[in-house]
Amino acid sequence: MIREIMKPRCKGQTVEIELSRWGYQDYYVQCAYHFDKREGKYMLSMWLCRSDIEDRMLLSSKKTDAQYLSGTRDTIVENICRVVHYAATVATDGKTRYFDRYVERYEYELACFQRGNELFEQENAARSND
Repeated sequence: MIREIMKPRCKGQTVEIELSRWGYQDYYVQCAYHFDKREGKYMLSMWLCRSDIEDRMLLSSKKTDAQYLSGTRDTIVENICRVVHYAATVATDGKTRYFDRYVERYEYELACFQRGNELFEQENAARSND
């Protein structure tokens, strides 16, 4: 079973899975799920998180933040692990894995924030010296 490989941390209806072993150092994915009675399936939302930052980025596909998964109470965590494992390991175009673009975007936004913060601090320091 993939669940033993993924080692998810279950927190109610949220599952956290470390991504470091697949090359995403300091990243984990947070998967929230709930059963949609109307659809008869579980709704899954995934969030990309960094272990060193208290922030997260919603993973979206085609401008939707969730997907439906089949399963039961007994199998849903295993099914979530399968989705995360696939996203972390399978290159869809031969070289890019699903999480790659989100990690790149996350890193870009962090770099922009850090650069903006540096400029802000420099401006504040210049005002203080006046």
